[in-house]
Amino acid sequence: MQPPSLVSSLRTTSWRDLAGWGLAALFLVSIARTLAPDAAKPFLRSLGLSLPLLLLMAKDIAHAPDAWQRLRSAHAARAPWHARVTALLPPELVGMLRLDRLLWIGCFRRLRRQTAACTLPDGVALTYLERGAYGTATAVVFVSLLLELPVHVLLLNLFVEDAGKLALLHVLGAVAVLYTLAWVLGDRWHIGAGRHVMTDDALHLSVGARVEGVLPLAAVARLERVDAPLPIWRRRHGVASRDTLLVTPFDKPNCVLVLADDARIDILHWQARKRLPRYVFLYLDRPELLAARLRRRDDA
Repeated sequence: MQPPSLVSSLRTTSWRDLAGWGLAALFLVSIARTLAPDAAKPFLRSLGLSLPLLLLMAKDIAHAPDAWQRLRSAHAARAPWHARVTALLPPELVGMLRLDRLLWIGCFRRLRRQTAACTLPDGVALTYLERGAYGTATAVVFVSLLLELPVHVLLLNLFVEDAGKLALLHVLGAVAVLYTLAWVLGDRWHIGAGRHVMTDDALHLSVGARVEGVLPLAAVARLERVDAPLPIWRRRHGVASRDTLLVTPFDKPNCVLVLADDARIDILHWQARKRLPRYVFLYLDRPELLAARLRRRDDA
């Protein structure tokens, strides 16, 4: 087997992972800059700022054929000009912008005590909030943000003397806290009752505005229990990260759906269309319900 090329590696690496690598590179260069002699610091500063941009630019170039195909499809469909501009952007970026808008809408509707409409069909509810830690995590985020505000103000007043910079940092900190609160409230509103639904022939996946799709049970080869953290499980089974997808609001997965080799299922993941990989990890309060349904299918 030939080793994967740089282009294929860039195409299979998600934008979020690549952004994480860019931030890690920026952090490492910042450490090197503090230890380097004064003559090398300007170069390291430029290197630290350019590395994340170069990584993102390289991935964008690797996806250029896809962008060209989307643009041609939009042109053939006589789409409006803004749809053609959107076709040139990475789908993940467009999805994050849509997700941001939906979460802000969810935040305002939660503050107005509106109820989210349920679009799932009737069937067996596979909940993930009753025994999960999502509610606890949400409470921890709120407490952390409320504690962060006075600490943030105190530390800035101690270490920043310039009044203009101090005011700017206070504004940026307040915006970050407000944004986080809005996302948490909006995410909780969209998640609602917190459940997937299993019908006779399909599993309807739903994690608020983050995940939505229909997985036919015929496309599931088997279900396995997960008793280890995801990185350890992947190493133990020799599975690459690009072949896995995590469908859970917060909790570590406790089961994995192994799809059939010929399965071609697309879902909405972070508001972008995504082809399901072979291994789909879930957290379910009662995974035995899904396991029993798959056993009955195999025995039939």
